[in-house]
Amino acid sequence: MRVLARREGLFGPIRVLERRSDGARLYCLRDSVQTMVQPDGISVFGYVHAAELLLKAAGTVLLIGGGGGSLATMLARQGCGVTVIDVDPAAEELARTYFGLDERVSWLTTEPLSFIETCNTFYDAVVVDACNADGLVAPFNDADVLIGVLRRVCPDGSLVLNLVHEDGAPPWGRALARKIAERGLNVTLYSAELGWEGNEVLHVRAQGPTDVLDARDLSQRPAETRTYLMSLRAETLHGGQPKPGRARDEP
Repeated sequence: MRVLARREGLFGPIRVLERRSDGARLYCLRDSVQTMVQPDGISVFGYVHAAELLLKAAGTVLLIGGGGGSLATMLARQGCGVTVIDVDPAAEELARTYFGLDERVSWLTTEPLSFIETCNTFYDAVVVDACNADGLVAPFNDADVLIGVLRRVCPDGSLVLNLVHEDGAPPWGRALARKIAERGLNVTLYSAELGWEGNEVLHVRAQGPTDVLDARDLSQRPAETRTYLMSLRAETLHGGQPKPGRARDEP
């Protein structure tokens, strides 16, 4: 690995690394890899591609938690209007300088809930990708806060969550999914049975289906992501009642 940059971020030291073998770049916060992209800016994390597939019909997306900005770039390249909110002042400069953040992405360095409480814009989808080793960071680890975000800025759209699952720790996505479903919302939890990633993806809507991830055509996806995407299993809950199944990969 080659070190391209070091910054002292709001939550600790940040390093930008480049893999000598293929030029892939990593955004590392402390000892955690927040972003990993190919030289063309495409993520090699399966959960990022799962989120992109869930959001492919969205015209506008609010993304809470930027990191290296790979999901924002991928969405912008398919014509989506993307606004990123990240509280760390170091994040935008690193995303634009070292990770090829798409110039069409609007980036705001501000406190997310304060922005949401005063926001007069509705989005088609909101993504919360603000995690540490324990999962979603406070206050986004609270079901009522998440439901409030959905109703405030995306009442007719989707809420998509990245749920970190560290090795050796019990998965907590199902418990969060049940809490949200018990409040009357539609929820699907996507979990990979194979691969090196433990991240789960949670899709929430006040109305409409949430089991809409179509993983049939993976030919244009990075090889590192395909095992994750092909092995995704979907568990859908309505009012706390689970309906397990596969992600939509049937012909």
